[in-house]
Amino acid sequence: MTTGLTERHKERTHRELASAAARLFLERGYAATTVQDIAEAADVSPRTFFRYFPSKEDTITAIVGSSVDDIIDHLETHPEDLVLREALGNALGVVAAQVRRDTDASRAFRKLLCTTPPLHGRWLEEQRRSRNRLADALGPWFGGPPATLRAHLAAGSAQLAVEIAVEFWAADSSAGDPKRHLDQALALLDAPLFSAERES
Repeated sequence: MTTGLTERHKERTHRELASAAARLFLERGYAATTVQDIAEAADVSPRTFFRYFPSKEDTITAIVGSSVDDIIDHLETHPEDLVLREALGNALGVVAAQVRRDTDASRAFRKLLCTTPPLHGRWLEEQRRSRNRLADALGPWFGGPPATLRAHLAAGSAQLAVEIAVEFWAADSSAGDPKRHLDQALALLDAPLFSAERES
């Protein structure tokens, strides 16, 4: 097996374990779900599980990480002369598409995060790491690497906009497409931050 195939296999197993954990947390509750349960659902051994995650709550990091990976990949397809807020709006369409795949599960998962301290704590930790990665991806709009203070502020603001928009969407059972909430949240942010001139 080549290195590329090995890495893809590892990434697939990583995501499958995270997906299995999220599904079981919703079905059985966090406390009632064991590492053995997650491993069996992903068709691997508990030993394999621990090669990827230190504990069951750490599976949440893969969910955050994969979403940020998708956003960064999308941002990299946009030219640097595109207004940043527009580029971010397009990239956040990825988040909306993920939420739309199963709206009931997405709403239940948001509630689970807010009411389960171990998961919420790991979620917040991963959000901080993801903010740094997103800031690096936004660097070209602010003068290139290393990411500047303004790039980090833009990344943090965008991240907060997503969190609040999805939170409001999840709380409203009659809400339709989450993209509307995401677009509205970005529009309400301070426009100069996303329309800034390149730094010298």
